[in-house]
Amino acid sequence: MKKINLISLLAGFMMLVQLPSYAQEHHETEQHHEKKGRSKIAFYMGYTAIPQAINHDVLIVPTIGFDYSYRLNKKFSIGLVNDLEMAQYVVEVEPATGGHHGGEAKEAEHLEREFAYVGAVVLYYSPIKGWNIGVGPGLELEKNKNFFVGKVVVEKEFELPGEWEIAPTLQYDIKEQVYDSWSLGVTFGKRF
Repeated sequence: MKKINLISLLAGFMMLVQLPSYAQEHHETEQHHEKKGRSKIAFYMGYTAIPQAINHDVLIVPTIGFDYSYRLNKKFSIGLVNDLEMAQYVVEVEPATGGHHGGEAKEAEHLEREFAYVGAVVLYYSPIKGWNIGVGPGLELEKNKNFFVGKVVVEKEFELPGEWEIAPTLQYDIKEQVYDSWSLGVTFGKRF
């Protein structure tokens, strides 16, 4: 888990380091993006897999979302990703290691989750036209306990007529090293 966090942080750092080098785009490229529209709103529908859910090998829950992104230039954009898991479930949380005495092992805790909302600010990098890789921090808000989240997103955009787009999307959320989730779905977006 720590390796994944380190890789996410390094990827985000590398994107931020490269951002100034892409700040000065060619004039015709800027005009092309302005014609297409720099802003995009999108509706997300998909399913989230929660490996640590109790009484399931892997629990799959329906997820909906609403996203906004703004294209900074040809290679970078920034966005707000908002997802809502449409289910109630319980995850098993491993006890914290270290520091206890007596050799007695602590039992895992059970943590209830109910219609968890995840919101994140994501910096996207587009290595190839139509492909977006994003990383960013966020929060999971839920009535029992809130968590900080590290979000990783990979998507492939396909243009449709009238400035519309459709994009298969894969997301990975690291929730304070307590538990994690994978989401697979589709976004339907409109540029303006």
